[in-house]
Amino acid sequence: MQSLDPHKIEGVPESNVSRDLFEGLLISDVEGHPSPGVAEKWENKDFKVWTFHLRENAKWSDGTPVTAHDFVYSWQRLADPNTASPYASYLQYGHIANIDDIIAGKKPATDLGVKALDDHTFEVTLSEPVPYFYKLLVHPSVSPVPKSAVEKFGDKWTQPANIVTNGAYKLKNWVVNERIVLERNPQYWDNDKTVINQVTYLPISSEVTDVNRYRSGEIDMTYNNMPIELFQKLKKEIPNEVRVDPYLCTYYYEINNQKSAV
Repeated sequence: MQSLDPHKIEGVPESNVSRDLFEGLLISDVEGHPSPGVAEKWENKDFKVWTFHLRENAKWSDGTPVTAHDFVYSWQRLADPNTASPYASYLQYGHIANIDDIIAGKKPATDLGVKALDDHTFEVTLSEPVPYFYKLLVHPSVSPVPKSAVEKFGDKWTQPANIVTNGAYKLKNWVVNERIVLERNPQYWDNDKTVINQVTYLPISSEVTDVNRYRSGEIDMTYNNMPIELFQKLKKEIPNEVRVDPYLCTYYYEINNQKSAV
């Protein structure tokens, strides 16, 4: 895991940890549908000008309010070529005004089509109507980042002693290539519904090792895809513990066309 900065991560493992630490305008519910996050409601004008109303009780882990200004800063930072975010182009999918010119270096990031109408009202202007725009906002790259911490600590702002988060959890410990430990964030607006007080992420790359450590009681759940050769066996042996959940993803197949057909 290379980073916990929402604007620098690009892998699935990092994204999953990021969702525990940071919450964007919208989140995904258990069925994968977009649901209110920091924004409790939103409306749009002809699918081109979108207005998001932020919860007044949304806070950072240091107790300061999460505001529309945080989203303006964060989205401008994401778009800024100086950030070198692997997901800067994600804002192009939403056709946010001026994003193409900003990424090309023709306009400053401050020209991005985002505005704080007040502390709790965030307005986004698109270059063309995008009916599905709100659905894009569950992605971790458009989560807010704390301006004060980023500017004070630079690249080290995600270290446990420096990081400030607005999600259900905050960072307790991070030993690179060994473990990441998160603990409950009491400042989170929906903290009453958080049922797990501490989460530990372990870098287990082997699917078989993942299952073996689960069955030995070392871990509480597996992370990797279940080995196909073990799936039916485990369904019979521990049917109440094997779950198949919906997952939105894209699989790529690389075809070797240099060999003759089998």
